[in-house]
Amino acid sequence: MKKLLIIEDDPMLVEIYQKKFSQDDSFEVSISSAGLEAEKKIFNERPDFVLLDLVLPEQDGFEILEKIRKEKDLDKTKIIIFSNLSQPEERSRAEELGANGFIVKSENTPQQIVDRVKELAKKFEGQ
Repeated sequence: MKKLLIIEDDPMLVEIYQKKFSQDDSFEVSISSAGLEAEKKIFNERPDFVLLDLVLPEQDGFEILEKIRKEKDLDKTKIIIFSNLSQPEERSRAEELGANGFIVKSENTPQQIVDRVKELAKKFEGQ
């Protein structure tokens, strides 16, 4: 089972996505709602996948992404941006900082997001 950390500050969305991902036997899910807490969880739990919102309290998703990518021992962690910010600038910056995928929340149902993350997990299997 793959470890998935969902970093999202909206309590209602966290509940929805945690339930959806927990119903699927592919993932062991943990959650975080703020930047500094999320950073600690990433370093302590070493998740296989991080679903990372860009707009967060304390520090934004770009800052978290940049810190993770500077750590050699976290290079296997796959980071999927999970945001409603979807302008070319945000997508480009996420890619430059090392994101492994980009999902726009408002364009997908919760089930579609679960399916997309599973699809990315299969793509990255063995890397």
